[in-house]
Amino acid sequence: MMHIFIDENTANQRFDRFLRKRCKAYPEVKLSDIYSRIRKGDIKVNGKKSKEEYRLKIGDEIEIGETLLGKKDPSALITTKERKLNKLTKEKIQPMIIYEDKNRVVFNKPAGVVLHESNKHRNDLSMNDYLEFYAQELKKGTFKPSFGYRLDKDTSGVLIGAKNYEALQYINEIIRDREIDKTYLTIVAGNPPKHLIIDKAIEKNYNSKFDRAQMKVSKDWQDSKTECFKIKTIHHPELGQISLVKVKLHTGRMHQIRIHLSSENYPVIGDLIYGNPAINRKGNKLLHISRQLLHCYQYSFIDHEGFPLSVTAPIPEDFSKIFGEIDTSSL
Repeated sequence: MMHIFIDENTANQRFDRFLRKRCKAYPEVKLSDIYSRIRKGDIKVNGKKSKEEYRLKIGDEIEIGETLLGKKDPSALITTKERKLNKLTKEKIQPMIIYEDKNRVVFNKPAGVVLHESNKHRNDLSMNDYLEFYAQELKKGTFKPSFGYRLDKDTSGVLIGAKNYEALQYINEIIRDREIDKTYLTIVAGNPPKHLIIDKAIEKNYNSKFDRAQMKVSKDWQDSKTECFKIKTIHHPELGQISLVKVKLHTGRMHQIRIHLSSENYPVIGDLIYGNPAINRKGNKLLHISRQLLHCYQYSFIDHEGFPLSVTAPIPEDFSKIFGEIDTSSL
């Protein structure tokens, strides 16, 4: 007979929910078995049959016949998140770090990595996993190191993680008050003007085809302003006329750069939602372009201790592969 005594860490739970957690280590025990054994009184509380919704109290004693449980498998208790984090080492993460101080750690986010776990990416490592593992010793109370803003899965570049609550609160504040310079690089189809300001409101709606949120230009919605500087235009043998563009965000709406450039007929190469399907098909088939060519190049601001800070992410390999060597002095 197994005897389990309830302490302050396990009290106030429903009887059935406590058993569900406890029995995770016994893969032979099905969920239906737990409820059946509660109803039959095979699992008792303080020597008596109890209802599944009973709230456990400190000092309660639960009795479970060990033959009811089967063979224990401790690995069954390891969560999906723990399995993911077990793959990580600081040595694997270190090459992604482009700046670090006592308040923040800045990643050069790779394309193809989601910011946080979702149903579609439950088994994939996320940027939150990388940050949590790298700065795990900084967890204090309810605070854990967090990113101050988000980048799309297929957008690469500068991603700032806050090591303490004050730093997180500050970056959220300066982004909200537009006191931070955000510079992106992108490769677009066509030949835009040397300087282009796109000042169009953006509305959020739902795209059933992609099963996700999608933005569209709208007259009466959130104000959105994007400033573009053409760096260079070339004639690509497969894609035709394409341009390298530096973008400064004056607002930070979802998909803002992609939807604004698309609205001016200069779609981002590789953008499956707002881009040019014919160009994207060529890019994928002939050049293996598997993401929108958008890179968060630089974030500059005055930090909360009054010091200027500017962090730049290197030019991604896929940009150089498509556009050739890029002279950063021109940026």
